[in-house]
Amino acid sequence: MWKWTAALLLLVIAQPALSADFVGTVTAVADGDSFSMNASGEHIKIRLCGVDSPERGHPGFGKSAGELARLIENRQVRCVQVGLRTPCDGRSKSKSRDRYVAQCFIDKRDVAMEMVCAKATKDIERYSGGYYASCKR
Repeated sequence: MWKWTAALLLLVIAQPALSADFVGTVTAVADGDSFSMNASGEHIKIRLCGVDSPERGHPGFGKSAGELARLIENRQVRCVQVGLRTPCDGRSKSKSRDRYVAQCFIDKRDVAMEMVCAKATKDIERYSGGYYASCKR
């Protein structure tokens, strides 16, 4: 019997982490769809799900990164990792490189939606299912 218990325990430990909520203060903005935050004493990198913005060195980078910084830098945000009832569930991975892919909120406002409404980022229907295609506040 103990062998079955040990095998089950190993199986549970070996499973990838389930989706999570992160609440913390934004410490840095990398571009218009990525940022870092301190959540529960951990440094966490976040990639907003369902949207895309210009990368460093491309036209529009400054506007996009600046808008995200204005919106969230040094403020508390709540992020829900893909897989836990986000518009990107089933369309996007829950991690991208070293970043958690998540839907994030400041107060009750969806950060990605705010970025689309400000024309600082664009909806990527492949990942959002068109959720961010039009500005809905």
